[in-house]
Amino acid sequence: MKRRTGLLFSSAVVVGLMGGVASGFAIQHGRPATPLPPIPHTLAPAAAPAAAESPDPATDDGAKLDGDLRALLVDAPAEAHDPAGLPARGWATIGDLAEYWPHPDQAFEKLNRERFRRAARAYWDLPDGTEVEIDLIQFRTTDDAQTFFGEIGFPVDVSTPTVDGTGTGYVGRYTSKGPDGFYTGYGLVRHGNVVEQVFVNRKQDPPEIADLTKITKEQADRL
Repeated sequence: MKRRTGLLFSSAVVVGLMGGVASGFAIQHGRPATPLPPIPHTLAPAAAPAAAESPDPATDDGAKLDGDLRALLVDAPAEAHDPAGLPARGWATIGDLAEYWPHPDQAFEKLNRERFRRAARAYWDLPDGTEVEIDLIQFRTTDDAQTFFGEIGFPVDVSTPTVDGTGTGYVGRYTSKGPDGFYTGYGLVRHGNVVEQVFVNRKQDPPEIADLTKITKEQADRL
């Protein structure tokens, strides 16, 4: 019905236009010729195209996440020192990330399927021997990041502490030592197409939940 109404409306417009043109032509035909005014020679100045606006990373979330991810890494505390033999801040490759899993070759393929884009990483050590690592892992889309975020495999239940202000963030810790002799705590946050991972390793006892929450939130606030 809508298509038929549209055709009828178009036909009415055409008939009206044809009638108006015929009447106007008959009136104009009986009048003497009127000379046309001279054509002005002054041309209006050409309008220059508006310059494209560059989004400000301070106010535009997309521009910030498309910038240098390393600049978004949180600063190490004053008492921290750089780990021996490792770059304190830099890029991490897809191969570096794949090494986290028991089968790096499968993890490498998985990250490729999830359209890994790039990653930035920071390390530092504290005077008591605590080791801290932060990864910012970026994917092509938010959906890709969400897939990775949901498949990390950290223990999660109703008692898992969340990170205020993030909407997605949580922290946790393992209460027994791993094969490397360390207790490990972790934090995980997704912001847009970036996933933040935090690892805190200690030999003497498990990391405090308050400490894990603090560093995870500080990093999330930079995103």
